[in-house]
Amino acid sequence: MKLARRLTYSLGSLAHTLSYQAFTNRVQFFYIDALGLSAGLVSVVWFLFGLWNAVNDPLMGQLSDRTRSRWGRRIPYILAGAVPLGLAFFLMWTPPLGNAVLTAVYFGAILFIFDTFSTLLLTAYHALFPEITSDTRDRAGLAAWRESMSVVGLILAFVLAPMLSQRLGYPVMGAVVGVLTAGAYMLAMLGLKEDPRRLGETTLGFLESIRITLSNGPFRWFLGAAMVREFNFVILSATVPFWAKYVLNLTTPAKLLGLTLAPALQESLLLAVPFLLAVPGLQLWRVITPRLGARRAWIAANLAWLPGLTLIFLARDFTTALLGVALIAPGFAGYLMLFIVLLSEITDYDARRTGQYREGAFIGITFMFMRLAFSAQALLFLFVLNPSGYVPGAAVQPEGAVAAIRLLIGGAPFVACLISAACLNFVRIPAGAGRPAAPELAPAD
Repeated sequence: MKLARRLTYSLGSLAHTLSYQAFTNRVQFFYIDALGLSAGLVSVVWFLFGLWNAVNDPLMGQLSDRTRSRWGRRIPYILAGAVPLGLAFFLMWTPPLGNAVLTAVYFGAILFIFDTFSTLLLTAYHALFPEITSDTRDRAGLAAWRESMSVVGLILAFVLAPMLSQRLGYPVMGAVVGVLTAGAYMLAMLGLKEDPRRLGETTLGFLESIRITLSNGPFRWFLGAAMVREFNFVILSATVPFWAKYVLNLTTPAKLLGLTLAPALQESLLLAVPFLLAVPGLQLWRVITPRLGARRAWIAANLAWLPGLTLIFLARDFTTALLGVALIAPGFAGYLMLFIVLLSEITDYDARRTGQYREGAFIGITFMFMRLAFSAQALLFLFVLNPSGYVPGAAVQPEGAVAAIRLLIGGAPFVACLISAACLNFVRIPAGAGRPAAPELAPAD
């Protein structure tokens, strides 16, 4: 694949990361702390949102697999859904005010709309990856490019979104991010063409497709690691604003290397530094992965998280916290790129077993389980933060709330990394399960 094509394709990763990370990072803080909705009410909406993904994700994957069009199975959804996705993101930040129940209902409705479009586009985008790459080395190389663009999206989400929301308001932030998201997704499809031999080859029904997909032994264990991956991203992103304000007390300017940093910039740095450092980390994993294999490399990435998470849990000031988030960068980089590389190897193995390419089904079911991480995070907020004595908008929180926030941002991800490593130990793909030759195709109608 030519460099220009790699760059444009990777813009899809920027689009998703920018919109989804800005959403997960700011939305609960916006509705709980800025608007004053109770943490319990928002957690209920968030929990139901996670359950919706149990239906939404496999449906979008199956829809993508079974689509038959002259333009392909994946590309039409990305081109048609980019603008509605950007609009839904903007509407997230313009809720009706004055009635808590009405605001919560609006939040739930627009949340479901936003996520449906986001899932549709992301499922189609991920399903393209195994088709346009060949082996582990090729996939590791493109994944490094793609996830480097993810880092750009993360930096924009964690630096641009907080600054825009604090200086110009949340609706302006929503408009800017929405436009960037839609534009980047559309540019990502420039010059891409799908393999016409794959059009319409999947003939399995929805339930039968799920049954066969889950009968894949390596894939079942892979799902545990995928859930942890999403959980760590969600819990860290959602908790940082609380951690910065109430544990680290980033309410006054701080000095770093002779520079004076405003509170908003301090929080932005805590979010941005691990992603900036992930860029060289991606190149490291690009070299390591073909040698270790995707499974062993991902186990190593889990263990690389642990020193930084320990320091994050113990941090009491900005400098210590900054060192902690810097230390999680190598593990974070591994999380970014190894997910799609290992899943591509599993879908190749499935094509050998079933005679059909069903990337959409695997992506959809993976996302279904990954989105359950949102429900897990909601339950943690509900049963850890809510009863801890946390007071929305307070200048200082009680010790119980501070301890709860420490547990959410440091303790929970630490345990999750150990669970992920244990799951990956059982992801054993039989020898000879590399990229298969094109299977016999079902005739198109």
